[in-house]
Order: sequence, then C-alpha cells, then structure tokens
Amino acid sequence: MSGSGSSASSDGNYELKITETYGGGKGPVRWSFTEDSCIARVDVPGCPDVPVPSNFRFEETYVGFQMKEVAMDPNVRTVREYVGCVRFDSTIYNVMEAKIKIANGVFRVTAPKKIN
Repeated sequence: MSGSGSSASSDGNYELKITETYGGGKGPVRWSFTEDSCIARVDVPGCPDVPVPSNFRFEETYVGFQMKEVAMDPNVRTVREYVGCVRFDSTIYNVMEAKIKIANGVFRVTAPKKIN
C-alpha cells in the first residue's frame, strides 16, 4: 500500500490516484449506513457540483470515478485530477443502481441494499 506522502493510496475499499498531491495524498472514504443503503463520501475539493455522466463507471462491485477541479483563473493549467473507485459488498448492495452526487467538494455515492 502507498504511504501518506504518496500520490496514490488505498485502504482496501477505496483507491485514489491524484496527479497533484493534497492532504498528504490520502483520500479517505467516510462511510455511513442506513437501514436500506450504504453511503460513501470522498473529498474532491474544487470539482464542480454538476457531475458529468461519462466520468463515472458503475460495475457490479464498485463505482469508478474521474474528475478534475475547476480552475478559478482561466490561465491556470495545473489542476488536481481525482481518479479512483469506491468498492461495495455486492452480496449486500446493488451497486448498479447507486446514486451519485457532488456538492461542496464532496463526492457522495449511495448504494441501495439488495432486496431479498
């Protein structure tokens, strides 16, 4: 696994690769669980609140993402890029029906529980 100074890190459930290191290169996932879903939150500062559908990939066990922050100055060419995936237990959660949202620099993935 990558160390805290690396530009890529993983904790087994989440992988993040960014082209410019921020916060020590770590991209922790904050998990919360409700009766009918699992919610993962990932910090992606500077990214627009309106997600571009082509930047996300829904697979049976994970939601992949790729997004760039928006430069405030049009002359700035160095922006951070966030690439990674959030993995879910596919025996419990229906990842293909997950909902995504980006608000205030937080990428949120909500995966509903499978109905038995």
